[in-house]
Amino acid sequence: MLDSNLSEFPIYLSHNCTNKTFNANNSAFQTHLTTLLFNLASNATTGNKFYTADVANTVFGLFLCRDQEDLPSGLCGECVKNATHEISSKCGSFHEAIIWYSQCMLRYSYRNFFNEMETGPVFSELNTTNKDDEQNFFTMKLAKALDQAAIQAGDSDEKYGKRTTKLNDLQTLYALAQCTQNLSIEDCKGCLGIVIGTSIPWSRLGSIGGRVLYPSCNIRFELFQFYKDNDKSGTSSSPERRKGKSPIIILIVVLASISVTLFFAAYYFLHKNARKRRAAILEDNFGLEMATLESLQFDLATIIAATNRFSDQNKIGKGGFGEVYKGILLDGLQIAVKRLSKSSKQGSNEFKNEVLLIAKLQHRNLVTLIGFCLEEQEKILIYEYVPNKSLDYFLFDSQPQKLSWSQRYNIIGGIIQGILYLHEHSRLKVIHRDLKPSNILLDECMIPKISDFGLARIVEINQDQGSTSVIVGTYGYMSPEYAMFGQFSEKSDVFSFGVMVLEIISGKKNFSSYESHRITNGLLSYVWKQWSDHTPLNILDPDITENYSEIEVIKCIQIGLLCVQQDPDARPTMVTVASYLTSHPIELPTPQEPAFFLHGRMDENAVANESSSNQSINTSTPLIFSNNQMSISQFLPR
Repeated sequence: MLDSNLSEFPIYLSHNCTNKTFNANNSAFQTHLTTLLFNLASNATTGNKFYTADVANTVFGLFLCRDQEDLPSGLCGECVKNATHEISSKCGSFHEAIIWYSQCMLRYSYRNFFNEMETGPVFSELNTTNKDDEQNFFTMKLAKALDQAAIQAGDSDEKYGKRTTKLNDLQTLYALAQCTQNLSIEDCKGCLGIVIGTSIPWSRLGSIGGRVLYPSCNIRFELFQFYKDNDKSGTSSSPERRKGKSPIIILIVVLASISVTLFFAAYYFLHKNARKRRAAILEDNFGLEMATLESLQFDLATIIAATNRFSDQNKIGKGGFGEVYKGILLDGLQIAVKRLSKSSKQGSNEFKNEVLLIAKLQHRNLVTLIGFCLEEQEKILIYEYVPNKSLDYFLFDSQPQKLSWSQRYNIIGGIIQGILYLHEHSRLKVIHRDLKPSNILLDECMIPKISDFGLARIVEINQDQGSTSVIVGTYGYMSPEYAMFGQFSEKSDVFSFGVMVLEIISGKKNFSSYESHRITNGLLSYVWKQWSDHTPLNILDPDITENYSEIEVIKCIQIGLLCVQQDPDARPTMVTVASYLTSHPIELPTPQEPAFFLHGRMDENAVANESSSNQSINTSTPLIFSNNQMSISQFLPR
């Protein structure tokens, strides 16, 4: 039978208030705390066993109940409700407090403790003696049962483990181990390992029965059934079988059992030291921004395991600054791992820029940053895995994949929404500076996602443009004012977008052919000629054979030409572009001649270096986009 006293009503055990109080006149904190406690009590009545909440990022709290299968219906909610009243009464003027009941625990704090493993304050109820006794059969069984419960708790999603062990024909041992569900596997096992290995006085333990409660984990063991027993793996051991076992053998067995929990504790502290090292590296690289990035930090071992040690079979691409691998985390989440080259100084700068920037961005048409790794000279970015390949692959591969017009039209619309978010709707105003088809990934529904923010810049909301002395970007997509003077703005991204639109419509790449080291038939000049001759549909990709809307095609061509005009002031903003695409009756402005290369003499090395669709440049010498007979400086690969 279950212990009836523990089943019928919540039993208060202990509480702890910190010695730090807030000013009684600080009504804001008091109001937020009252709201938090009400929130916790309300969510305990809906079937939650574990719940975290914060109010105005000012006060943080959680509750943890025993497994719902072990508690009568409604007891968790009643326990938490009682806890909120009691903690408010006993610790209502303190910044931080914790309260324990037999069936639940509740705590709050002015600091965010949600992902921290904490072993204090401690409450314990243990039967101890005043002298050191030889280890006996009961402590041997207890140590083994607690070890097994701790392992089960650490490995389960519920962070809850229990063990039932038959001691003899008359006695059964019941052991329970539990962690808060926000702990990682190693933190849960580490916390329970510390409890079992250091908080139980094994040599002075009296009769079996007791508990140790930490803020992040707890254990309990009794000779009566205080939980429902679904564990059929209990072992039996009769008194007859125990005859002849020497105290030395028993001591060896119990020490071997306890060593498992000590291993957990040692494992935790090693990882804790590793986390401290990672935190120091994080601070050195990101300074004051480190606090906002800690939750995104992965350890190298996790990434190595996810990518099968960066195996060639998992490699899915290679960019200018490193290789990209597909990986699978322990929870089954598929990821794309961008491993920056150790020899790339520019890659290091882009890494920091990309982490700081994209961690603050979230949009359907942007690739989501899941995390990063920065340790042991490794710089790794972890993104959501996008099943399909890039737009570049679908348009320009040696055997390009056919895209219908409706798919291309929707891709154009999705790219617009992504850029519009960067320029207008995000908390930051972001200039991407490297928009191109290889940086547009397509998911399984052919929804475009803008990726690779290594060159992106944040500008002030009311800032018109920025400038740089080091020009980096990708040949064929750079606006003339950026290539010549290092000036970038929203209109720089608009220019790149316009080039992509014309590439999507035509299936042709900008500046894709060379003749005697001279650029001929550049895409922009080709499209402009067809537009001037009133034959714009001639540029449509011949692979588009199904029905398509001539109005949509012509409108998109006109939008593309408006976006690539040489004067940035003549180009529309992305807000205007979005209105052009969605407003059918609107009459678009007449585009002027676009900016493009006209038969400029190229350096031989420039031609040699421009050999792939992903080729980028990095040079402080201006590149000339002009209608004049001007030379073009050398392109250096990034």
